[in-house]
Amino acid sequence: MKPTIGVRVPATTANLGSGFDALGLALTLYNEVYFTEDDGSAVRVEIEGLGKESIPDGFADNMVGKAMVRAAAVNGGKLPKSGILHLVNRIPVARGLGSSSAALVGGIILGNVLTGNGMDRQAMLNLANEMEGHPDNVVPAFCGGLCMSVLDGGNPVTQRVPLGKAAFFITVSPSLEVSTERARAVLPQTLPYKDGVFNVSRVAFLVTAFINKQYDNIRYGLEDRLHMPYRLPLIPGGERALQAAVEAGALGATVSGSGSTVIAFATDHEEDIRKAMETAFSDAGFTSAGHILKACNEGAKRI
Repeated sequence: MKPTIGVRVPATTANLGSGFDALGLALTLYNEVYFTEDDGSAVRVEIEGLGKESIPDGFADNMVGKAMVRAAAVNGGKLPKSGILHLVNRIPVARGLGSSSAALVGGIILGNVLTGNGMDRQAMLNLANEMEGHPDNVVPAFCGGLCMSVLDGGNPVTQRVPLGKAAFFITVSPSLEVSTERARAVLPQTLPYKDGVFNVSRVAFLVTAFINKQYDNIRYGLEDRLHMPYRLPLIPGGERALQAAVEAGALGATVSGSGSTVIAFATDHEEDIRKAMETAFSDAGFTSAGHILKACNEGAKRI
């Protein structure tokens, strides 16, 4: 039996209010993927933690497995014929915290290592963006920190800002899925010009507030007219959860990705904020799971 190869990938939150499809932030909540080659007849998938009942446990159907296969194809190499792919999942599945991006990133890194490390980080980012369809989650999952991405010829070009330890990010994920497809479907095809200007000013303000560590100004940068007014109604209890977070001491709150997770930004009162958001979802008839997190500045890494 050969040595086990392991990769740790952080959760990510995208959009951050006004940064629709452009901003992403890595958080200190992690999935791990491990591969151990053996002398059996096939690759077996073992799933530990969240999503054990719903995530495909066949290698060909599993997202990590698919990413490994794609990485091997780019390298022109062959994956081991047999082994154990062990997934340790802590990121809530289909809740707007980048679980699919974590799977893709972990699989691409594993596949790259197993077939000769033919891709550098940019090439792996390009493949992850191609498979995911947009860079706002896969880029911070790879790179860590607060990431701003644009596409050049379909490939992501990224600016990264490491964040300090003073900021807390409180996430609460209710027992409700909001699919990306549904969240996209509610968005209008056109928007007033003034709404575009509104968001351009807010996202510039938000990034600058993070860079300058002026966290009291974050709430202005979270204001949004591109997606929040249309998506928030998809999350029963969501609006109340955002209000409750601010009432409990948050500097601002918004929907994480396309939901259903909500995320609050704070420098103190983090436990009160978590409880307040969980109570809002409980009042709406949902159980929920909360986490008090920091920014993850290192991104995916071998372990």
